[in-house]
Amino acid sequence: MKAMKVFSESLKYMKEHALEMIGKHTSDMTFFASDATWVLTVPAIWSAAAKQFMREAAIEAGLVTQSEPERLIVALEPEAASVWCKQLPYDHFINEILKDAEKIEQAPGTQYMVVDCGGGTIDITVHEVVEHGRLKELHKASGNNMGGQTVDKNFKSFLREIFSNEIFDKFEENHPHELQKLMFEFLNCKCYDGNTLIPCPCSLQKLAEKEKDIEAYFKGSSDADWESESILLYGEKMRSLHDESLKAIENQINEILKKQHLNITYLFLVGGFALSPHVQKFVKEKFGLKCKVLCPVDAQLAVLNGAVTFGMMPNVVESRISVFTYGISEGQLFDAFKHKGKSKYVNKDGVEFCSGCFHCLVKKDESVSFSETKTYSFSPVERDQKDMQFSFYCTESKTPEFVDEQGMKMVGSFSVPMPNILKGGYRTVKLEVRFGSTEMKATATDADSGETTSVKLDFMCS
Repeated sequence: MKAMKVFSESLKYMKEHALEMIGKHTSDMTFFASDATWVLTVPAIWSAAAKQFMREAAIEAGLVTQSEPERLIVALEPEAASVWCKQLPYDHFINEILKDAEKIEQAPGTQYMVVDCGGGTIDITVHEVVEHGRLKELHKASGNNMGGQTVDKNFKSFLREIFSNEIFDKFEENHPHELQKLMFEFLNCKCYDGNTLIPCPCSLQKLAEKEKDIEAYFKGSSDADWESESILLYGEKMRSLHDESLKAIENQINEILKKQHLNITYLFLVGGFALSPHVQKFVKEKFGLKCKVLCPVDAQLAVLNGAVTFGMMPNVVESRISVFTYGISEGQLFDAFKHKGKSKYVNKDGVEFCSGCFHCLVKKDESVSFSETKTYSFSPVERDQKDMQFSFYCTESKTPEFVDEQGMKMVGSFSVPMPNILKGGYRTVKLEVRFGSTEMKATATDADSGETTSVKLDFMCS
């Protein structure tokens, strides 16, 4: 089944459920999707193509229409969580003593890191408080795919060691519902320290007992035992199942701290996986001397609660770090040295140009304001052109020169009509690009005719 179908149907169900519940709590008033601003949260490490995919899925699901894209806000999950955490009093954090309802320091210059530990991903953002309580991104959103599901994967591998691959394969293939229930029980166990009892599904037990007595599988094991129709998983083994993910969290945080000089005051642990005592203990041991490590009581709801705030004030993150270098393809006056080996184009006036040159609009790791719109002016190669083509590219290189370089990706193109041909002189087209929000927007206008075209940067084009 196509991914677009799966995601759009899921969003459609949640949309209809939300509107139904709102109606029940407002004297059965009828509300429509167009009455709401929808906030869709995505992992910070998701690519621009993935964010675009979610927006298109939301349109397919009927949350918004193509003509009203502003009613859908795509928010990064750790950004939403940071908005929520920074305004919580200390007694809303786990193991923190009430200090006269003291709140997190919000004075300008305060820096904090948000480590969003979800099931699939670990997402990290670093912010600094600026004027009026808004935030400035200090390091581009980063992370990895070593979230809580990594522990689940290791638990399944452990069960295969206990019962054998053959038995577990049969269980996985023939009893998917019971496997899902087993993993849900394990999910709850991850929130506790020490030894834990995990009920063993009847079907897995029966499959195992066809080979030998169930207790025999655990004989001699120092990691687990059989007790009361359940698997007794020892605390040390549960801790070791976390090792792979914990190491990835440590490496990711250290990588950020090494890259630039930061003075982190707080480190917020959020997300459902953050409720694991192993995660909390590990992060406090590794980074507790450098900053105050805090985990909200409702860590799994931090993103949801923050998303509502984010929807009310989408410009709360005043500036962000650009993940890529963005630019457009342009023709430059031919330089025999600079453009050696590149194709040459001679226009009708006899002027030599080199096509496919990269004109940088914003560089990777450059800080870009949320409200900042950058304006550029371009002239056509020919005096009698009826339109001007703009092709947008992105790359991880900070010093690209040509659009055919390795790693360069075309992310959008559009044509601006230029209907009026002037008697003399070259015309100009004004290009306006907004980079600072979670999604990029661009508009081009022919200065003479006023013809305007907006661009949809298509990160799914390849």
